[in-house]
This record gives sequence, structure tokens and C-alpha cells, in this order.
Amino acid sequence: MPTLDLPGYLWVASLSGFTLFWMFLVAPKIVPTLARGLHSAEGPPLTVIDHITLRISSLLMFFVAIITGIMLFEVIMRYVFARPTIWVEELSRWLGGVIFLVAGLYAMQQRTHIRVTIVYDIVNRGVQRVMEVLATVCICTFCWAVTWGYWDNAMRKLSTWELYGSAWNPPIPAIMKPLICITCLWMSVQAINNLIVDWRRNAPLTPQDDR
Repeated sequence: MPTLDLPGYLWVASLSGFTLFWMFLVAPKIVPTLARGLHSAEGPPLTVIDHITLRISSLLMFFVAIITGIMLFEVIMRYVFARPTIWVEELSRWLGGVIFLVAGLYAMQQRTHIRVTIVYDIVNRGVQRVMEVLATVCICTFCWAVTWGYWDNAMRKLSTWELYGSAWNPPIPAIMKPLICITCLWMSVQAINNLIVDWRRNAPLTPQDDR
């Protein structure tokens, strides 16, 4: 297994620097658009947790455009110039994995995740609050169990800077494995935040499309 040497530290520094740049300078301009579904003028204000989740989500929006762009580049290079790349397919898979993994945070914040409401909608608000607590406990239990069981493996992948083993050989395992744990932990934090926000309301908070 390779160790976290200079190239590894450069990877970490580059990704961290870009993420911080986006989160603090670019994302704040996009957050109002992403929050519009729930947090309109009459809706609840955004919490700090909501802001962080929406800033992360704003980055994922552009991953789709990046994947589209590099795949177009690959098609041109492969079929026009007969010079296929060794990195486009793996980078698109990498970004797609991040989107699949982290996009659930935005769905959770916007309350657009799948819910079975056949019973929830016919009971009074007091019973709904009890059901919301039970749902949050289940979410947090699952997220914490995944993190607890996977943490050692994820940290081993990161500490040894495990590479993908291909010609391009990016550090996909070293980054994606810890990201699973981080996402699960933040999912539980967002679920608790939703519970607190919804608990204070006389009616459950639902996306505009469900109203």
C-alpha cells in the first residue's frame, strides 16, 4: 500500500483549498436559489446546519456539468483525434459517486426524501411530532451504525492513501471511503436539525410541490 507522501498531501491540499474557496466565496450566492423550495418569505429561516448543507449541495450542482463537459471532451478526443484519455471515465465515475453519496443531504434538508404519509397525514400534529422523533431516531441509529462499523476501514484507506490501481491511478478509495463516514454523520446532524425546526411548527414543513 502506498503511504500519504508529497503527491498525496498535494491532493488533499488542492481539494481542501478548492472546497473552502467554494464554500465561502461562491456558494453563498447560490444558496438562496437552492433554499427557495422551503425557505420562502413565510417559511422558517435557515439554520447554520441548513446553510452548510446547501453550500455543499451547490458544489454538487456543477459536478453534473463537469461530467458532461469531460465526457464530450472524451468523445471528441476518441473519435475525432483517435487519442482517448485515461482519466475521463474514472473522473466522471468519481464525481458521479460523490453526487450519488452526498446529494441525499440536499434531499433531507428539503424534505424531498421518500416518505410514506398514508398514516402521517391523517393524525393530529401531536402524533406527527412523535412519528418525526421516531423517524429521526431511526435515521441517526442507521447513520451512526454505518459510521461506527466503517470508520476504521475508512481511516486505513486514507492513512495509507490507497489508490485506484488503474493507469491514471487516482486516490478514489482514499477519499470516497472517509466521505461515506462524513456524509453519514452529517446526515444525522441534518435530520436532528430538521426535527428541531419542524417541531416548532404547528404544521409539518413540506416542499412547495407537495403543498
